[in-house]
Amino acid sequence: MEQAKISEIFLSYQGEGPFLGSKQLFIRFYGCNMNCGYCDTRLESYKSFTKESLLGKVLDFEEDYNELVLTGGEPMIYSDFLRGFLLIYKSCRKNPVYLETNGTFPKELEKLMDLVDIIAMDFKLPSSTGHMLGAWEETGKFAKLAQKKDLFIKTVITDTTTMEDIKKMGDIITGLEGKNTVVLQPVTPVSEFIKEPDEEMIQFFKKYLEGATGKDIMILGQVHRLLGIK
Repeated sequence: MEQAKISEIFLSYQGEGPFLGSKQLFIRFYGCNMNCGYCDTRLESYKSFTKESLLGKVLDFEEDYNELVLTGGEPMIYSDFLRGFLLIYKSCRKNPVYLETNGTFPKELEKLMDLVDIIAMDFKLPSSTGHMLGAWEETGKFAKLAQKKDLFIKTVITDTTTMEDIKKMGDIITGLEGKNTVVLQPVTPVSEFIKEPDEEMIQFFKKYLEGATGKDIMILGQVHRLLGIK
């Protein structure tokens, strides 16, 4: 792939997960293989970039930052483009590369394992997203590969999230090596049809996962939304 569709490139602070507050440069890719009911990133426009023109745009940001974030949409639909771009980016900058992904592209991740440093895997639970069939096989394969990097897992919890999905996620997480922090993220309502889980529900999920997996389980919402930043 010679070009990729980019919606925006911007400096901001990470508002989710264990890297909360880290100053980062975000590249937001256009397009996604999923259409989650709670999605709060509805992308309406983009510009097409070659890997060289994207590098030039990124290097225009002279202000320092900690990590380069590949986000979306879903950046993994551009895996071939990303490999070419990251090869030249890493020849110019030493910032860790932070990949935000829905974790459904294990074969594409194989192409990028030597070029990404941190993987933020957004575990899409069918009962939360509205995609009732789910992608359990792909997600399991992706997580086993991603554990070789600095991996943390995030999943959005809504009032429709089921215990069955939490158990399936727990089964996958249990098989991973290392501590692998897991973040339960109460949904940010984007419409009257999307509702937050109650406190009792999310605490129950947290206690179950801690006992079943032995992992560190955090409850953390979208702090950047509260602060009014991207």
